[in-house]
Amino acid sequence: MLPIHLRLAEIYHINKKGPITLEEAKDLEYCLRENARYCWDSLMIQNLSVLAGSTHDHEWQLDLQRKLEVLRLTGRVPKI
Repeated sequence: MLPIHLRLAEIYHINKKGPITLEEAKDLEYCLRENARYCWDSLMIQNLSVLAGSTHDHEWQLDLQRKLEVLRLTGRVPKI
């Protein structure tokens, strides 16, 4: 879980109690944008990994698994 996911949960609970502030709304927009990028990157790597497996390119598949692990830990795809 990334810090943006924690912040999304926090803003969700704040919003349940009443309207969020302008600053919280900005945080919400940022977290949603980063979450969308994270999901896109994760799905892209997973799909490429399926392709690597289908073509029996085990080195590429291992590289993609490493990238996915870094993405899950840092929220960014490494430029390896």
